[in-house]
Amino acid sequence: MKYDKIGAVIVAGGLSSRMKDYKPLLNIGSKTMIETTIENYQNIGIKNIVAVTGHRADDIEKKLADCNVQTVRNHDYKNTHMFDSICIGLKELKNSVDMIFVTPSDSPFVQKHTLKKMIEEMENNSLKIVQPSYEGNNGHPILLSSEAVREILKHDGTNGLQGAIDNIVTGYRNMSFADPGIVMDADTPLDFFKLVEYNKKRNVPSIELCIKILDYFKVTEEVKSHSYAVAMESLKICEQLREREINLDQMTVLAAALLHDVAKGCKGHSFIGADWLNDMGYEEIAKIVYNHVKLENIPEILTEKEVVYLADKMVKGSNLVSIEDRFLAKENFYKCNEEILGNIREKKNMAISLYEAVFGC
Repeated sequence: MKYDKIGAVIVAGGLSSRMKDYKPLLNIGSKTMIETTIENYQNIGIKNIVAVTGHRADDIEKKLADCNVQTVRNHDYKNTHMFDSICIGLKELKNSVDMIFVTPSDSPFVQKHTLKKMIEEMENNSLKIVQPSYEGNNGHPILLSSEAVREILKHDGTNGLQGAIDNIVTGYRNMSFADPGIVMDADTPLDFFKLVEYNKKRNVPSIELCIKILDYFKVTEEVKSHSYAVAMESLKICEQLREREINLDQMTVLAAALLHDVAKGCKGHSFIGADWLNDMGYEEIAKIVYNHVKLENIPEILTEKEVVYLADKMVKGSNLVSIEDRFLAKENFYKCNEEILGNIREKKNMAISLYEAVFGC
């Protein structure tokens, strides 16, 4: 999907009075918050990005000089509100795009998946406003159609952007996501510490978040039960490998095992599931999910990928079975189709080889 008619307004004009330190320029990892926030939109192909500055405008503009974004100043930032900065940004983009994301500069971890789905929802349903939520709490960014932008620019500022949205009585959609980044910001030092902590762990979803992801994609209870059983066997395999001084990342294994069938029921579910998870920022988990149906080879030193593959082939439904039993029904069903039967036996033999490599028998 091309996003050349979609823009983003990044609001960085405030004083950060509650935070004390100037939050757009605080580093999380190797980059400032405003740089990471901007990259969220650039990473899905959005090029029409306006950063609205005010306090310490020179410092922000210097930091963003090589970021391929337009900057515009709210010169009266001391006497105006965030809504005024939003309107300054909207005016810059209103004639060149069809949709505009609006976000504060301290919202750095919204997922690609969230942004893409918001755009898709607006396109498919001719909506004016799409707002994301996480666990029932509204967050950022807000996506505005060009029609909504025109109406918002007429608003008198009462209750800010939310007041303008409340006045638009039709064409509003709230979308719930399994994306904690929607509600994360840096309004206080404690909020910032939570962002730093989240950044350290965000490539691997927690167990709680894995369950939210399964629910978000409407995974059935039957598939969940299978996934829990695969996760349990995966941990046992990790313990077996640890005895041989092969130390794998248990949390990566656990998350991948829980999510390996996240797209079950879709044709090519391993590929689709991997795409979903990749867009959610879980690249390593996505690689394991992509390969859980078929492995190309067995490396000399086993990795998390092989562990999940083997565990999946040791579980039928939610029950532990032999590898022979796991493949028996499919072998019988496709016994007259040599090509498919060959693929099934290739997967079975790969699982048997892995089992022998892990358990030595």
